[in-house]
Amino acid sequence: MRLYIIGNGFDIYHNINSKYSDFKEYVENNDSQLFAALDNYFNSDELWSDFEETLAYIDTDTILDEASNDLLSYADDEWSDAYNHNYQYDIQTAVDIVTVHLRNHFTNWILQVQIPFNPKLTLDKESKYFTFNYTNTLASNYRIDPQNILYIHNKAIDDNSLLILGHSRIPIEDELFITNNDEDTDVRVAEGNEILDKYFADTYKNTDTIIRENHDYFTKLNDVTEIFVLGHSISKVDIKYFEEINLHVHPNTNWTVSYRCIEQREENRAKILSLGVAENRITMITFDELM
Repeated sequence: MRLYIIGNGFDIYHNINSKYSDFKEYVENNDSQLFAALDNYFNSDELWSDFEETLAYIDTDTILDEASNDLLSYADDEWSDAYNHNYQYDIQTAVDIVTVHLRNHFTNWILQVQIPFNPKLTLDKESKYFTFNYTNTLASNYRIDPQNILYIHNKAIDDNSLLILGHSRIPIEDELFITNNDEDTDVRVAEGNEILDKYFADTYKNTDTIIRENHDYFTKLNDVTEIFVLGHSISKVDIKYFEEINLHVHPNTNWTVSYRCIEQREENRAKILSLGVAENRITMITFDELM
């Protein structure tokens, strides 16, 4: 049995505008407030080149500095009861812009991405498919039965679709903002710290949980003897899925892995080797060589 692991490079190869730079253009054209916030709270170059991982590096100093304007002293002449919550509100508003608003736009962007009918490869319809993409490319271009496809991060069906995206930076206790809280901490500051910690928890892609939820799928991969990785960079945020797949497939499974440039060829080869796959069972190939 053959297993295809599909990444965004697969869609890009089929002339689908699904790069992060395309999402950047979409946000810039559709929500100037969100675009400005992303530019304010993130390193813009890193965000649009490594979108999910960069979510872990939001500029909390800027958020706190901006919110501090509403952190008035209780003895201030301008004090009102609203100042019991304004500081926390400012932090929550900043967080919501780059979580709730961002996710909503991401889903809407995926839904409006055009998928031209442009089948370029010969794919086995009876094989198993494990896709990281949210699009319908496999079904629309290759008539792959949806029952043979696992959308590990869910599929964009409508604007209520819960697409999974996030970073791989596990929240470490010593780095939590609430560790700064003690009995002397202003209650407003303490609550603001809790909001920031929740941001990092909410934007963390918990691959362990996702793997557990799909336990039955992985355990049924024991008949797989051939794997094709098409258009995936085997990034840090997704490496655990590859580890889990390798754990369940036949020990002598052969891996054919696509690459787009010489540098990526060596990087992807090294990542597959790190799974414990023997070098003689790894074949590196370009999409054009698959045609």
